[in-house]
Amino acid sequence: MEAFSGRVYALMLASTTFVMAWFIIQPIFSLFVLDKGLSVVQLGFLLSLMNFIPLVFRIPLSVVAERIGRVKALLLSFIIIITSRLMFIYADNWNQLLLITVYSALSTGSFNQISMSTVSDMAPSDNQGDTMGQYLTFLGLGMLLGPALCSILIDHVTYNQMFLISAIFPGIGITLLLYSAPGVQNRPGSLKKVKEMGVIESLDKIVHNKNVLLLSYCRFSFSTSQAILMTLFPIYAVNSLGFSESSVAFLLTVRGFSNTIARFPAGKLSDRIGRKKPMFAAFSLLVVAFLILSVSSNYLLIMGALGLYGLCWGTRAVSEWALLSDLVEPEIKTISISYLSSIFGIGSTVGSVVAGLLQSMMPFTSIFLLGAALNTGALPAILLMKKDVNENSGPSSSPL
Repeated sequence: MEAFSGRVYALMLASTTFVMAWFIIQPIFSLFVLDKGLSVVQLGFLLSLMNFIPLVFRIPLSVVAERIGRVKALLLSFIIIITSRLMFIYADNWNQLLLITVYSALSTGSFNQISMSTVSDMAPSDNQGDTMGQYLTFLGLGMLLGPALCSILIDHVTYNQMFLISAIFPGIGITLLLYSAPGVQNRPGSLKKVKEMGVIESLDKIVHNKNVLLLSYCRFSFSTSQAILMTLFPIYAVNSLGFSESSVAFLLTVRGFSNTIARFPAGKLSDRIGRKKPMFAAFSLLVVAFLILSVSSNYLLIMGALGLYGLCWGTRAVSEWALLSDLVEPEIKTISISYLSSIFGIGSTVGSVVAGLLQSMMPFTSIFLLGAALNTGALPAILLMKKDVNENSGPSSSPL
């Protein structure tokens, strides 16, 4: 890995710019849509569509990416995200926003699993936690820097100008991707192996692993609660609590900062003590964070809750992806990452729709309590997982 470290880190940084393109506008996206004259229910539908479209196309796009080459697939994702941001600026009705959302969502259909599997392929099998920690830390940087820039800029620019600014970062990502291209290769024999086995057979192997199913349930619980929170929190904070848009963006920056700093140490920790313990701690504290958000209107307490939320998010993410790397064969890694990403998409789709519907029937705080309940349900699933390969043993232990 050392020989390709410069190019590998360029790919990781390119992933950072891809994430930033969304997170710089995430704090104001709900407000942007409402400003266009749409309802909260329509907003929830748009956000659910952002997750549903990648869900449908993720696995097919992964297979296509292995055929046409990973660099070409990643480059296409960057081009889609840039052009869609420019289209959003000129959209002025429901039909246009709907079509642009569908187009934009295609960019996330394959990007993460391709870049992640490429980085994972370059790492030793007994160092997956550390590798995933580094890669996900770079993604976390995008989640941190995006809201931070939004917080700084939003008092001085319009919503449309924020979308224009968001298109700059994927442009930088293209440059980084082209630099990393010579080191980005399909895993030797991986496509041949998938062809021989077949996508359906590969998925059958994945879903018949009990631990993968339990992991899927945990991921669904988190993503559903995450979508509920992110759909409604900016509206709740501005309209109900009276916070300014920049202060809401700063709160999400705190979440992004703690998310980022948790990821690298979480990877090293999961290599040492196993995946289950960090995951259990993360989901337990997620429940606490949602409870605080549901009962407090104090800015500092909400800041603390979102900081805790970010720590749990980062720890959970690294432990989940490292656990998946432990569970599946290398030749079906890209497909398995697509599968687990799809589970996140299902939860996000459900959460966005539910958020839009529930908002008209109950107060925001009661909906946040639902988020606490969803994450509580993941705790017994983690306990039911069998002992993992890194728990209290070295990398030579038997598989899960």
